[in-house]
Amino acid sequence: MVVMTAIAYVGEHLTDEVGRIDDLLAAARIVPVRREPGRVFVRTLRYGEPDIGDRVHVRPGDAVTFEEGALVIELDAIDSAESEGASGYVPITPALWTWLAMTSQDDEVRFRYLFAAARRLDAANVLLSDVERRRAEAAQEGLAGPAKRRALFGLISATELAIVAVGRVCDMVVKARERIGTDVAVPPTLASKAEAVTKIRDSYEHVEDRALGNVRRKPHQDALSIFNHEELVIHGRARYGSHSLDLAHDVPTLIAEARQFLKDVAGNP
Repeated sequence: MVVMTAIAYVGEHLTDEVGRIDDLLAAARIVPVRREPGRVFVRTLRYGEPDIGDRVHVRPGDAVTFEEGALVIELDAIDSAESEGASGYVPITPALWTWLAMTSQDDEVRFRYLFAAARRLDAANVLLSDVERRRAEAAQEGLAGPAKRRALFGLISATELAIVAVGRVCDMVVKARERIGTDVAVPPTLASKAEAVTKIRDSYEHVEDRALGNVRRKPHQDALSIFNHEELVIHGRARYGSHSLDLAHDVPTLIAEARQFLKDVAGNP
């Protein structure tokens, strides 16, 4: 009787230390292709390919061999392994870092740019989730005055931070062609909302200037509109002058488009 070893996955690690797991970059499902004396030929399943459960069985002394083109690691597969948060959003930073590390990026500027944008994007989604939680709190019936005010002020503060984070990501997306030379097009909603995002973000980020009725230290007719929170509290829209963003529709779309953009740029060097 020959006892064979069953193998279902292959992992790519940052080190060659056998048994170490904290250096794991990604794992891929492998299936058998054919067998020759002393060798077992295998390949990875492609992303989306049906998995019928076949495993690779290796005899003692056999070598597991990937022929050229048989080992394929895909960004979508790495991304699909990440856990979905309560909001339905899946953080992009872990998958993007793994992909950029595995593909041996020579352009350190591009690596840093994409990684920084991914971190900011994930933070923006966390902040947006906080906005929705605080909106639900503020909508509760029967709140006493102090509790109501705490909920409303918390909603306003969370919205300010969320818009600033979203705005920074959108700015990095719009300027990616200029800064890191990508040919990936700016997504449609993000392109159409770019001016509104910039205006509202600047107003929240420089609220000390707006509090004085100024824009860039000069009086401006729209400056104080950022303090009109009725649109935000009642209708869920952040507004500055003639520009507005719907927090339930526009902002989640911007986050989703930015996420796909970063993946597309990372996958198309």
